Amino acid sequence: MPFHRAKPPPVQPARPQRCEMLRSSSAISYGFINAKKSTYITSFCTVYFAARRSAEDDAMLQLYSRKLIGVARESTFDALYSRVARNWQQWDDVLTPFNHRRWSHVRSCTLTISDFEACEPRPPLAKHALQSMYRAPCWKMRRKETDMPRLQRRKAFMSRILSDFAFQWRHVLSGRYSTFTFRRLAYATVRIVTLDFTLPEWDYAREHIIRIGGTSIVMCQHAPHAMTLIREDFRKQSRFDWSDQIFTYLILSVREIILYRMNSERERYTKPTRLFDGTHPPPDEAIELLLQATQTSPPPTPLRKLPIELQDAVLGKVSAGPIESARVGCLLDTGSVFTWRCGGRYIEREEGRRRRTSSIPVESHICFGGHRSGIAYK
Repeated sequence: MPFHRAKPPPVQPARPQRCEMLRSSSAISYGFINAKKSTYITSFCTVYFAARRSAEDDAMLQLYSRKLIGVARESTFDALYSRVARNWQQWDDVLTPFNHRRWSHVRSCTLTISDFEACEPRPPLAKHALQSMYRAPCWKMRRKETDMPRLQRRKAFMSRILSDFAFQWRHVLSGRYSTFTFRRLAYATVRIVTLDFTLPEWDYAREHIIRIGGTSIVMCQHAPHAMTLIREDFRKQSRFDWSDQIFTYLILSVREIILYRMNSERERYTKPTRLFDGTHPPPDEAIELLLQATQTSPPPTPLRKLPIELQDAVLGKVSAGPIESARVGCLLDTGSVFTWRCGGRYIEREEGRRRRTSSIPVESHICFGGHRSGIAYK
């Protein structure tokens, strides 16, 4: 079957720029792009850039020298990332499904990882920050006001969707991705966990911190930056509150999650828990931590006063497919626990095949507005 090769956009000629390379896993450079002074650092072939007011040779070299004094060779990237600038940026490195114009070429032939055989083992990803930054002692913490029956109801529904989301996007999750891609993946994770699929498009989070209930979700790939964001937010939140209030944060790096609590006297955090690594489904521990952090009180509804059989009958009229009915049941905390069965048959993930065209309907799609998330059930 013939297919088109995606044609890259024309590359603009880069202006000459000076570059200073570190003898380590990181590199830094500085120069002018579009008449703006910028600083660049690279880590494992990933480039981060940030604008600066001054990019003179002497000033920049003195800055790098001061920031790297006494820093171990393997820690140069973390030191530069947390000390040189605040707002690092990357270009989006994923073409689909984020409305890139080259998506029309990819539609000519659908290929997945299942169509290929690995020629060599995949190189292991470098442990960047979370495991190294959050060291012992770690605490085992649980939200006190957690409604366990409701959590188990949502877990029965959400575990499967999160696992299928990880499977469908394993080709992205198993590699390294830019900040924009990370924010889209993190935003999608939060929306799935909170059962909110009504996004106008699959967009990325505009802010680093989203507040859901009594928890602030910090979406950040890099631990040094996450810690800085938490402490800055804590200072703002506690500025006019003189009581010894405890603030709860959930660090979401997509690969791992950490529950973080702090007050004016101390900081406590849980052990980093794996979430999406592109190979394995998310563990129960990570899913429960996400559900605890994002749990809110269900809206009042007279439906709860009915017998469970009548609740199921009402929810069955919500949609022709069972997925939407189960989502509404979790939102309202009504009906039976979803068992991923319908009419005596198991609900299975719909996997795309080469002979299947986009015009063939399937029963249920998980969509963000009009944009498909890649998860479908039959």
